[in-house]
Amino acid sequence: MHLNIFVSQKCFVYCKGCYSFSRVEKNGQSLDTDEIVKFLKYAYKKGIKKVTFCGGDPLTRKDIMVLLKKVKKIGYSITLDTVGTALIKNIEKNKQIIIKKIDASQIANLVDVIGIPIDGSTDKIFKLFRNTNSNLLKEQIEICNLLHNYDANICINTVVHKGNLDDAIDLGTLMNSMDYINKWQIFQFEPAGKYGLINKSMFEITDEEFNDYKLKVLSVLNNPAKVQFKKCEMRKNLYMMVDNSGNAWIPSYSASFENSNKKSDYRQIVGNITNTKDWDKILFYCLEKQNGGKK
Repeated sequence: MHLNIFVSQKCFVYCKGCYSFSRVEKNGQSLDTDEIVKFLKYAYKKGIKKVTFCGGDPLTRKDIMVLLKKVKKIGYSITLDTVGTALIKNIEKNKQIIIKKIDASQIANLVDVIGIPIDGSTDKIFKLFRNTNSNLLKEQIEICNLLHNYDANICINTVVHKGNLDDAIDLGTLMNSMDYINKWQIFQFEPAGKYGLINKSMFEITDEEFNDYKLKVLSVLNNPAKVQFKKCEMRKNLYMMVDNSGNAWIPSYSASFENSNKKSDYRQIVGNITNTKDWDKILFYCLEKQNGGKK
């Protein structure tokens, strides 16, 4: 299983199909850096060598650079999933700086893979899924160009949904113009997380529609070796999520959030990383999948 740790509730955009539960957790909830590092030190000794930091957006975390440096020192390969807005500007609210601009060169040096979302070839299409007042597409391209200047390993993440099905050829053409991108991951939308479940009917597509999108992309892409197409079925039981409360859980895609009062209906909670007694149980799930079912 891929280990994904949510390190912030805050985000630069509000995705209508977000897979995270960060926005419904207790306000201000977050894991202490020392708690994350202690767990990851133990996990590394047990055989976990890769970790993804997500959220919310990791760049909204005040001590994100401290966390990255400590985890890198352990020896981890780090993936950072971010919109990246703080790499190009200060984030202000009511004319007050709430998040200072972050040095992109340091991020590129500390992080092995930086995941940047681009879901459409135009800002209008992009915003069907990700809600913000800024020109999101223009900003994402600027962020990618900046990171490229520092030799960052950039992975573009695209969610395919009802609103961007007809954009495959134009988005493929845009990716051709960004030929420095190391990898392009294309995901079939799946209803995970509160907002993904609530807005399921707005975004969900069939396997046939996803396959058609795939064929259109491949028809124009200059370097097909860079792209990976990931259906929902391929991703089940591949991710261990650790939320801002420390709960380690595996997504469940079958339940309706609106009709459920039990968290167990939409995620299987395995344990909590703030409780050392849960560590082996959490890591058993990760390592069992990673080793093909063998402990």
